[in-house]
Amino acid sequence: MESHVRILGVLSILSGGIGGLSGIIFFYLSAGPAAAAAYGPIIGYTIVGLMWLMLILAIPSILLGIGLMHFKPWARSIGTVVAIIELLNVPVGTILGIYALWVLLSVETDPLFSPRFKKRLRPFPDR
Repeated sequence: MESHVRILGVLSILSGGIGGLSGIIFFYLSAGPAAAAAYGPIIGYTIVGLMWLMLILAIPSILLGIGLMHFKPWARSIGTVVAIIELLNVPVGTILGIYALWVLLSVETDPLFSPRFKKRLRPFPDR
């Protein structure tokens, strides 16, 4: 399960980076909401809402990925919240959210975020 947590950390960093970059490109480099309005009000609002969601989740996803890769205790609880919100980000965020919930809520993951496991991870004892 340790490898799944590390993979989830990398996927969270990639998802946050790509989502933030696409949100910045959508709002600042393209016409943004004005271009989305050309598709009609319902589709336009949906596109703008998804871009805001991707932009808002960018920083927490990157920080979460770093915390997961280092097995920080706070990363499990924040990861669960971000994964639930990420379910709204169709289709890639939904897949990532389901995978994150499976990894973070698994019974085998619980010892990975305890302080006792951290001592076992280090190759050399603290001096």
